[in-house]
Amino acid sequence: MTIEKTSISASAVAPFGLPADPDSLHGVAYTSPHTLVSQTVYSTAAKVFAYKSAGALESSVQLWEAFGRANPQEIVPSLTALEVRSGAANAILGYLSQRASHTALPVLTPGSALNFIQPTLAGLTADKLPLSFQVAALDYDEATSSLVADYVSPLKFARELGYSVVTPLSAAEAQHMTLLSLALSKLQPSLHLYDGPAFLRENGRIENVLSPTELAAAYTQLAAQTPLWESLPVAKRPAAALSALNAIFDTAYQPFEYAGHAEPTTVFVVYGTVESELLLQTVATLAADAKIGAVAIRVPLPFDTAAFAATIPASAKSVVVLGQTVGVATTSALKADVAAALFWESGIAAPSVSEFTYPASFIWSPLILRKVLSSFVVLPEAAAKPVVYSQDATTAASPHGSFVFWSPDNGQFVEVASKLAHALSLDGASRVNYRAKYDNVNGAGSVHAQIASVPVAENSVPGSVDAADVVFVEGTQILSAYDVISTAREGATVLLGVSTGVVDLTEFVEKLPISFKRDLAANKNKLVVVDTAAVEFPETEGYTASIVVQVAFWRTVLPKLGDHVVQKLWQSQGSGIELLPSILTTLASKCDELAVKPVEVVPEWAQLVEELKEGETSDPLPFLALETAFSGNPRTSEAAGEPEHSVYVSAAKRLAFKEAYGTTTSLRPDLSVRNFVVKVQENRRVTPSDYDRNIFHIEFDITGTGLTYDIGEALGIHGRNDSALVQQFLDLYGLEGADLVVVPNRDDAKLVETRTVFQAFSENLDLFGKPPKRFYESLAPFATEEAERKQLELLGSAEGAADLKKRQEENVADSYADVFAEFPSARPALSDLVQIIAPLKRREYSIASSQKMHPNAVHLLIVVVDWVDSRGRTRFGHCSKYLAELAVGTELVVSVKPSVMKLPPLSTQPIIMSGLGTGLAPFKAFVEEKIWQKQQGMEIGAVYLYLGARHKKEEYLYGELWEAYKAAGIVTHIGAAFSRDQPEKIYIQDRIRENIEELTDAVMEQNGSFYLCGPTWPVPDITACLEDVVKNDAQKTGKKVDAAHEVEEMKEAGRYILEVY
Repeated sequence: MTIEKTSISASAVAPFGLPADPDSLHGVAYTSPHTLVSQTVYSTAAKVFAYKSAGALESSVQLWEAFGRANPQEIVPSLTALEVRSGAANAILGYLSQRASHTALPVLTPGSALNFIQPTLAGLTADKLPLSFQVAALDYDEATSSLVADYVSPLKFARELGYSVVTPLSAAEAQHMTLLSLALSKLQPSLHLYDGPAFLRENGRIENVLSPTELAAAYTQLAAQTPLWESLPVAKRPAAALSALNAIFDTAYQPFEYAGHAEPTTVFVVYGTVESELLLQTVATLAADAKIGAVAIRVPLPFDTAAFAATIPASAKSVVVLGQTVGVATTSALKADVAAALFWESGIAAPSVSEFTYPASFIWSPLILRKVLSSFVVLPEAAAKPVVYSQDATTAASPHGSFVFWSPDNGQFVEVASKLAHALSLDGASRVNYRAKYDNVNGAGSVHAQIASVPVAENSVPGSVDAADVVFVEGTQILSAYDVISTAREGATVLLGVSTGVVDLTEFVEKLPISFKRDLAANKNKLVVVDTAAVEFPETEGYTASIVVQVAFWRTVLPKLGDHVVQKLWQSQGSGIELLPSILTTLASKCDELAVKPVEVVPEWAQLVEELKEGETSDPLPFLALETAFSGNPRTSEAAGEPEHSVYVSAAKRLAFKEAYGTTTSLRPDLSVRNFVVKVQENRRVTPSDYDRNIFHIEFDITGTGLTYDIGEALGIHGRNDSALVQQFLDLYGLEGADLVVVPNRDDAKLVETRTVFQAFSENLDLFGKPPKRFYESLAPFATEEAERKQLELLGSAEGAADLKKRQEENVADSYADVFAEFPSARPALSDLVQIIAPLKRREYSIASSQKMHPNAVHLLIVVVDWVDSRGRTRFGHCSKYLAELAVGTELVVSVKPSVMKLPPLSTQPIIMSGLGTGLAPFKAFVEEKIWQKQQGMEIGAVYLYLGARHKKEEYLYGELWEAYKAAGIVTHIGAAFSRDQPEKIYIQDRIRENIEELTDAVMEQNGSFYLCGPTWPVPDITACLEDVVKNDAQKTGKKVDAAHEVEEMKEAGRYILEVY
């Protein structure tokens, strides 16, 4: 089937949609820069990896792959989407190890994911990794609750790993810099780092867009020249690559781009896509009247000091760095690079270096940039640039100017700006840019959209619009959340859209916020109320209000448009409506007559003063919207259905008429993770039967289930309550186990589950778990005996906290079932009962096997948790006892959970494993993986195993395996500490210190990884051992180190991994 669409999914934030075919992008295109990045990697690669994130970086590639779009190599590139978590990058390394070619492998990722990738890549040889990271600088800033372009973290990642970084200085460079990164990655991993929020969400006209065929040809040319760059110093390679790029495209890219006066006294230096484009444009304009210059950095790493110093004109006396910082940093890494480069090249004659620092949440706009620059130099007065109207108002006429739209995120007119942008873009003589932001904090959720339209020969001004020619505001609620007038130029028109009706215009204006009216008058703005409720037009039902606002906009920006407005409406709606011209002409006439209501802005309003109550303050409102999310606030949610005590007739209806009831059947629908049914194939106790600790090894057959697992992951067991005890409770409570109960799904309120009462209490409800305080509070109203009710109320209150704690500590009533037995008058109905008892949660156990050695099985090592309560009863941990009693052949439900316990990326890196008791489980898997590696002909590094238990005879868990593996040359050393087998106590840390010299070499010289698994109590002692290793190495090398800091750095790098409980 051939798909004819050229784009899909036009929306409030994307007026031009997502291109359905990468071949549709060429020449002049209206699209987002990130789409061009995606098109470039799709055109040149056979495989693409992508990390999932806000903004869906992989969406274009995913769409094209789904549609079967072949690239110029006649390949449909395969996309692998990865979750952002530790260890996910191992999939990338695994793919690289399986292929013979050294072609670039693109990885689409947000900057926030790089911290999770770094531990996997640390220590690997860079020239063996042809990775091209296409990095959207994108992270969540907790201080402002917004999505931001954080450059600092990705640059830190690249600096520490020695990777190169290139950054586009505008959307027009997106394809070229992607190609450059792909080519550079043939020598070493590279980052193409760009403004994530802007590149993902800004849509506009981009010229000279290369087709997939042109991209593939250009990449082939660039890649052919990489051997020439390899012989150059690392710092010179990007410049050579840029020269090659310039030769192909007749461009003039440099690592450092200069604009401004030929002989400046002050030069501003900046890094970042939006910041760079805005600074270069602004300074180029100001340089006619001010001796200033600007340098934008295209290649921040490696930082070529000589090239940078040569870019600064000799006349410069001072250099001002505009540097982004994160956290508590008071200066930027960029300033350090700039200062060092200038001093290195010029010594004491170098210009002075000062800095303006800003956080990642800083919002750049032309006005804000001028304020920043004016704090360092004197700037000429800015000339106002009013909106330009076409003299010949025809269907082809378009205004040039800036337009801002404010709406609630669930407003009637939220898509009006997008429709208008689409109509404006159809004028080939205009360059239109569109950007919409969701602010889910202010105004209970709002959308701020901006349109910039300039003659095609000019460049659009980047950053947020702060001097709009028209400002549209939907409703008066926005006026209390934002200072909308601050985004309007002097004399601009403000359109105030009202959908609730304006009966008396004078009264309506009287009630407008005083600050809004004052600012209107002070800024000499015009005000027009657009009363959409005043126009009733059945022929356009559902569209009328939106069309009314669009008419008001066109009448404002093109007063002479006349009946040509009909064509504009058709253009903005696209295929959304099909109406006769006469109908739209009549509607436009009604709008002019009834809906558009000009308001006289009285100059005296500028003197209005708000009356504040005593103690009240008037805080300034924000005037630029934060981007807190890429979608609006969820406004509706499905209410959870009430549980229902049902009968077989109801269940039969749901099963017989599945479509009518929306019934599906699935395995454990109450669980939010993917689950599998496995079968017990072995269950044996590994400690003597007369020993006081029951530790057992259990294996599950996973043949044909589709279950897969990686080294270090955990198996989630979805256990069941003891059947006899469940039946005992049902008898006590007077419930029939065979009755049915309909329960709402706990993860999705739109789903309900039908179960027998016995099933619900066996598999869903934690009947024998410990109840929290809120359970007593919920149970109290159901008690019919006053004394019991008062006691339950006390236990559920703050006053009864001490009593509750005592009960829990003394195990007076340590389960829900016990409480019901203690308070027999408290008997909620079944529908209430299933709501107040907590759900039965899965228990997770470290997997003790490698699937490479056991492809159809998964192993666990578990200790049965037991204790004696104050009543002399032996109590057991729910899941460990459940598993211990499973017979061979029993089926159960399991799932897999990721873990931080991963092997180092190189098989030759040593591993040091320390485990106490059943904490040895993941290390059995580690050693089995090492056996497999050796069987594949791989060289393996040293393997040290340290274990701790009470007695060797009873608790040398897997002892025979360890000894066999040591004899086979897999395990290098076994340090076993059995604390109670001799008069003096010997612990695991003592065994570790016995090998301080060997471990110093393994950890410090060979970049080994250290693991601890088991209870939490030995963590300080084991950490102290590792600090001793660091100190020993420092003593040998004559260095001074902070051992504790170095160990923390090892944790951050994924080389000291704790899995304790």
